[in-house]
Amino acid sequence: MLAAAVLVLPALAAGSATGSVPGASADPAPTGGAAAAVPEIRPAADAAGTTLQLTGLSPAVVTPGDTLTVSGTIRNDGTRALSRPLVRIVAGSYPAAPNARQAVRDWAASTGPAQGSVVGQARLAGTVAPGTSAAFRVKVTGLAALRTEATYGALPLSVESGTAAVRTFAGYQRIKQYQPMSVAFAVPLTLDPDPDLFGATGVARETAWGSALEPSSRLSRVLDATQDAAVTWAVDPSLTPSLLPAPSDVGATGTRENALRTATELRITSASAQHTPWVLPDTDADLGAVAGQGSAEGLFESLIERSADVAEQLHGRADIAWPADGTYTVRAETGLRRLFRVPALAAQVASTSALPQGLAGQTPGAAQRSTTGLPLLAYDDSLSTLLGHTRSAQEGLLSTQQFVAESAALLNELPGTSGRAVFVTAPRSFNPDPATAKRFLATVSAIPWLSPTSTEAELEAARRTAPTQAAPVTRPTTPAEGATRPVLTATRISDLERTLRTVRGVAQIRDDGDLFARTWTRAAEQLASTRWRSAPTAWNTLSGRVTTAARQTTTAVKVSAGTINFLADSGRLQITVTNDLDLPVENVKLTVEASNPRLRIDSQPSVLRIGPHSRATVSVSVTALAAGLVPLRTTLTTPDGTVVGQGADVMVRVTPTGNWVYAALGGLAALVLALGIVRTVRRRPGRDDHPTPDTHPVEASG
Repeated sequence: MLAAAVLVLPALAAGSATGSVPGASADPAPTGGAAAAVPEIRPAADAAGTTLQLTGLSPAVVTPGDTLTVSGTIRNDGTRALSRPLVRIVAGSYPAAPNARQAVRDWAASTGPAQGSVVGQARLAGTVAPGTSAAFRVKVTGLAALRTEATYGALPLSVESGTAAVRTFAGYQRIKQYQPMSVAFAVPLTLDPDPDLFGATGVARETAWGSALEPSSRLSRVLDATQDAAVTWAVDPSLTPSLLPAPSDVGATGTRENALRTATELRITSASAQHTPWVLPDTDADLGAVAGQGSAEGLFESLIERSADVAEQLHGRADIAWPADGTYTVRAETGLRRLFRVPALAAQVASTSALPQGLAGQTPGAAQRSTTGLPLLAYDDSLSTLLGHTRSAQEGLLSTQQFVAESAALLNELPGTSGRAVFVTAPRSFNPDPATAKRFLATVSAIPWLSPTSTEAELEAARRTAPTQAAPVTRPTTPAEGATRPVLTATRISDLERTLRTVRGVAQIRDDGDLFARTWTRAAEQLASTRWRSAPTAWNTLSGRVTTAARQTTTAVKVSAGTINFLADSGRLQITVTNDLDLPVENVKLTVEASNPRLRIDSQPSVLRIGPHSRATVSVSVTALAAGLVPLRTTLTTPDGTVVGQGADVMVRVTPTGNWVYAALGGLAALVLALGIVRTVRRRPGRDDHPTPDTHPVEASG
């Protein structure tokens, strides 16, 4: 049986070794056919400080008559020369483990020389000086003809020199005694979590887009690695901005950012037909953070709806949810269905570790269906991790051979069952060496017990699959291995929606409103992205910049505080609004409310336009109803009602004038008039007041 073969390797193995590179020589292999083991030869020199690195293992799966060739380098990290070092290939035994797949992982993680049979060896002819390296090549024949109960599988191998060792595997097949499994791949095309990509223009932004999209960038390496492979691309619409329904911030024409983004979009759109594209929600919105929370549905619905327009132009689909954490619960499915209104939710990507195992502990297959009938594509956690480990040639070689061994163990869980499928995905942070990843995908596609297929075929199989038993709604299923925590909490989601409203509001009154809206609305929307899970500090940086940009307007446009003496029954109050921005604002609406009934606001002022670093005075019609101090509440808003400015306390000291005032003034005037008349009359002279003149002449005497 294969299960026994995957776990246990017989003590006897066949092989031979030949030196096939300059400087390497082969020790003669014993005769005796396939059952003979190469006797162990002790190293010719102390190999302490030796480092081994594999550069090739071919073929990945040997068949009868094939020769396995293992090549690599031996480096002398010590202080003494290595004289004719010996390299051995040891066929070992899998360690005890709960299942065959775990045994494979345990062998791969082990270090140091292994117990087992030496099936091949080669001694280098020369000396390896300290600090230098030498190449080796060991050939092993008859590996597929080992006397084992299984006719296919993977042998655990240890490549050793002295105390240095590298653990790997060699697949083998003598007879096909199984039903092959189909295998499909999906790779996300997303941006890096760099806060400089969006927001204010300048050198930092130009540099960030260069790092994100230039030929040596992570995304370019992903495209290089997968462009010729049968791999589904899951595309963030941020990479195809011209396909979005509304104009997007792509940098000024002629800038490096604009050129790089245009070239990247063209590369994706021209090759998308070969990759059955999935279009992620715009910005690769973090569905796992919001599903089931019931918050931010308006924002996320909008991001999902935009992706449908992009998918139509890419001839792809936007109705598949791919939460970053890979978890699945009935509650989360309900939340996703609410979010996916246009388009309606057609399937979800989930982790196999988030789904119930089979009755005998078998790994769930790729094609699953929830109890409510939603098709699920379950990616294999361990195999997907191996795809991510293709960052260098050495790492990719070991990952490829471990994939061979793990897929054999997976097959052997139900070797005679037809229609089984394997789904392998790359992480959103996928950063491969293109040549290594290409070899990985090509080798995996050629494994005899795997049959390449498309994600569409696996989705169709999922639609026909019997529903999967779900965990209780109140208890989440097992989270995906290595899942990072979301940056978006319920509070942050609420703050994000409020920030977006503020940004759109202040854009309506700024003289550069269109540019401001494109720049900072897009930056704010990017805060909903999954990519920030791996860089929460970068999320904080971008969030702070968006908030600062919005507050720049809300703090610069304000009402001047002061106290007004109002000495009338009715009339107009004069209120001053200032603009401290370097640009004009327009369509600013001032609303004035009296905080108590002593003063009635009869009409509101018209909308304002205020020049840069200027002020405007507006008149407000009011009626005084009683004397006293009246605080006025002032609010500055945009035409859509968004509060964009700072209000201020304007105090009004009301002293109204009513009819009693006029009566009192009239009475006072009458009194003054009467007093004046009386005084005038009293001052007029009478007849006895003046003496009668003497008419007798006066005589003069001399």
